[in-house]
Amino acid sequence: MLSTRGKLFISHASADKSFVDRLVADLTKCGVDVWYDKFELQLGDSIPGKVNEGLSSSKYFAIVLSPNSVRSRWVTEELNAALATQIASSGTFLLPLMLKTCDLPPLLAHRKYADFRDDYDSALAELLAVFEKDAEATASLDGKELFPWPDTQQSDNCACYLHSTRFDKFFRMSCDFSWSAARTLDYITKTLNLPWNQDVPQLGMRWSFSYGLVFNNQGLTLSTTLKDAGVSYGSVLRLSIGGTYEDVWEKELKSMWDGSKMYEVMSAMRRQQELQNEIRSRGLLTSSRLEEFADACFKHV
Repeated sequence: MLSTRGKLFISHASADKSFVDRLVADLTKCGVDVWYDKFELQLGDSIPGKVNEGLSSSKYFAIVLSPNSVRSRWVTEELNAALATQIASSGTFLLPLMLKTCDLPPLLAHRKYADFRDDYDSALAELLAVFEKDAEATASLDGKELFPWPDTQQSDNCACYLHSTRFDKFFRMSCDFSWSAARTLDYITKTLNLPWNQDVPQLGMRWSFSYGLVFNNQGLTLSTTLKDAGVSYGSVLRLSIGGTYEDVWEKELKSMWDGSKMYEVMSAMRRQQELQNEIRSRGLLTSSRLEEFADACFKHV
């Protein structure tokens, strides 16, 4: 019995309800927690309100693709809402389900879909495999919450999982297994807007960071491709982040008298007192505090 870590919202056109009825019944039997309007909406409920509630409470968003659904205003609005939450890295995982041949919405054209057109059982197994892989990955990190990858343009035909203790967020990352580690790191840092250098003026620090990929407790050389390293669908990669800092206040304090002229002495003395007060207020820079300061540079992730 499969237990998903979050509900599955199913977006569909009314004309496709017979298929959705069957799918929901099969998913429920397998332990998937489904939000289905047929069961959730009661007489007198606000439909937009209940739908928004369902979207916000669901971790997965399945869209049933057919000529009926791609013409549906409701389905389009639900899809746009799900895409917005993916970009914000707060949920939702998009799961396209192809029921009947149709023109795909542009934002789904590059995404992998489960194909229910000719083989229902195989497509259902493929859909269930997504939940199984996610459950296995989260179990490997003691049940840590999983987040979608914020890049909606990258094809998700290949995907692995990415975690870093520095920002302590766990992603299912769209990628390409032919990428080298260097190419992958460049993609990760740009997508997540990770800093290479970070000034922290309120603490008198300037940080420099370096990045690496670790798989199966082995660091990947920059030229190694993900595929050659053995990374495949469902693999968990760790992003290692090293940091060094420069104490700007101490550096200024030590150098401030170099070449000082007499008319600058009073100004230098005032600045010296300011710096000493700032350093005293900042407190002792223990290793644990330095870790906290470094981690704070990634709080935006």
